[in-house]
Amino acid sequence: MLLGASPLRLSFAGGGTDLKEYYENFEGSVVSTAINHFTYVIVTPRQDNSFQVFSSDFQVHFKPTKYDNLKPEPGSELVVTVVKSLDYQDGANLMLNSEVAPGSGLGASSSLAVNLIKTISTLKKEKMSNEEIAESAYDIGRNKLNWFIGKQDEYISAFGGFNFIKFKKDKVTVNKISINRNSLLELQKNLLVFYIGPGKNRSKILQDQIKLITENNQETLNALHYVKELSEKMYSSLSQSDITKFGELLNVGWESKKKFTKDVTNEYIDQLYNLGIESGALGGKLTGAGGGGHLLFYCEPSKQKNLVEKIQSKGLKQVQCKFYEYGCQVLDLYDFTNP
Repeated sequence: MLLGASPLRLSFAGGGTDLKEYYENFEGSVVSTAINHFTYVIVTPRQDNSFQVFSSDFQVHFKPTKYDNLKPEPGSELVVTVVKSLDYQDGANLMLNSEVAPGSGLGASSSLAVNLIKTISTLKKEKMSNEEIAESAYDIGRNKLNWFIGKQDEYISAFGGFNFIKFKKDKVTVNKISINRNSLLELQKNLLVFYIGPGKNRSKILQDQIKLITENNQETLNALHYVKELSEKMYSSLSQSDITKFGELLNVGWESKKKFTKDVTNEYIDQLYNLGIESGALGGKLTGAGGGGHLLFYCEPSKQKNLVEKIQSKGLKQVQCKFYEYGCQVLDLYDFTNP
């Protein structure tokens, strides 16, 4: 029996430049970190070459089905596509769980894809590198399931850590950000995360963004160029342990992100964001493609009580997050039951 735990992420700058329509022409870069919230996969081998999947979080359940009869239907398409792509035919029970709801803006779907690939490849006793896992997860999502996604979520979930990631047409480079521990802990303490609700029209937002990129829409391209530049400045400021500059850049980046497409934000989100800034935040942003999910603020501790009270008065729940050093991990639970 195997247990896979794959981290979710917070993206701080450069999101959108990890879409292939952008980075294949202009190169892209993001600043992003893994966090201590996870998707989980429990895999138990079966003896009858059948597969059974259950998940209340991802709304999928199907009864034991032989490998040859597996079909990627709504809800089960990711699991089935991973099983087929890895050509695992021996059968298994799979239970899938997530600490956050789909559409949270924290990369849960990509985290689950990474988790399934690493767990099933471990079951097959096939060792895959973090890069191979990330690329396989991206290929399955973007090319086989036709999801409108970039690459940063898969790489953060596979590699873990706090990273500056560069995307080129034929190469992705993961650079661990060197920041002294005290500054890293202070940065972590200064970040506040609130759950707004599931992101609405997330797929449409990314589809529209891709369309505007391919049409060479100058407003969208200029905004993407700018957030890429901001990710480089943020990387530099973090490398110098200048976390105040980090907070300022969050705000500038959010103003640019809103220019990607018209549905990135709405009146409700703008009101919440403005309330956070008025209550003491130096900067902030939505954590995903837009339309909902989680709202992130950078706020010094002396002003946090006021900000938290104001945002929670609007019905939002605060979510505690810590930076997480590791990528997807797989444990063999038999190692614990058979010492």
